Amino acid sequence: MGINMLDMKQSNAQTVLWDLCSCKTSTIKEMTQRTGLSFATVGNILNSFVESGEVTLGEIHSATGGRPSQAYTFNAEYAHVLALSVRTRNGKNVISACVGNLYGEAVWQTEQSFENMRLASFEAMLDLSLRAYPTISIAAFSLPGVERGGVILTNDYTELEGASFTEHFQGKYHLPVVIENDVNAAVFGYSRNVEVSVIAGIYFPKRFGPGAGIVIDGKILKGACGFAGEVTLLPLGIDWLSIDYEKPQEAGPAISRLISVFCGIVNPGHVVLYGDFFTDAFQETLEREIPTQVIREIFPAIIYRRDLNSDITAGLIAQAVSAYQSGLRGQF
Repeated sequence: MGINMLDMKQSNAQTVLWDLCSCKTSTIKEMTQRTGLSFATVGNILNSFVESGEVTLGEIHSATGGRPSQAYTFNAEYAHVLALSVRTRNGKNVISACVGNLYGEAVWQTEQSFENMRLASFEAMLDLSLRAYPTISIAAFSLPGVERGGVILTNDYTELEGASFTEHFQGKYHLPVVIENDVNAAVFGYSRNVEVSVIAGIYFPKRFGPGAGIVIDGKILKGACGFAGEVTLLPLGIDWLSIDYEKPQEAGPAISRLISVFCGIVNPGHVVLYGDFFTDAFQETLEREIPTQVIREIFPAIIYRRDLNSDITAGLIAQAVSAYQSGLRGQF
């Protein structure tokens, strides 16, 4: 099979563009050394990106005994990604929106509460975000439940169950859509800032049963049917909705047992616990109630976080930027 020259040109162009993104500013000579492409190829590619606006001209670097070098700067504001996450806070259903640039930096945020959580609720936030940033090229959503093939199978907000989520939003807005479970997104966001190969995160909303997410070597573990992390399915004999989370002697042993299950299956280095009830007394009780000495020896570092919104946003934006870099972008 012959080499497709158009594909090669596109591949070279993407190599140059994302190499420049990784270092923000660079000269042609520096990029040729990193990419292995010729000086002429890199120069021609950069000129085309300057014309499109994806790259801007930077400073002129003077060189001793040689010609000055033109620096090029990646334009992280050329396109943007949108992260939308839903949460019940103080009895209200809240959708948070965050726009990120192509460096993954947040540039705009807002949130609104809704009486009911429906597709129209997300449409309202998408409309608001697109008015603020028409350059949004990908929309990433986090939802508390299970999605497969773009269809919502289970969800804490039952009105969303059965919805063809991806098809609906891609059809209406002509944008690629990324959907992620909320805890998966949070653990993925947390994993971006630590060097730990196996991480589990567990969220305790109290109003609903807990949910978990697992990241192994930088990848989310979803399972064959997307149900990895649905810890309420585990036959532990724990009624998560009747537990009084404010009583360490009641919640501590239950959560310690749950963490022990993860120890025996994926052996995480970190477990991130998300919730608003992790007092010093609770932390002491949890550690005291580790079921066996063997589990105690492999028990992970426990990271306590009061809210998972910032980790969700970081995870969604990272996923959306990665999808953009792979070529998934509007108009869809």
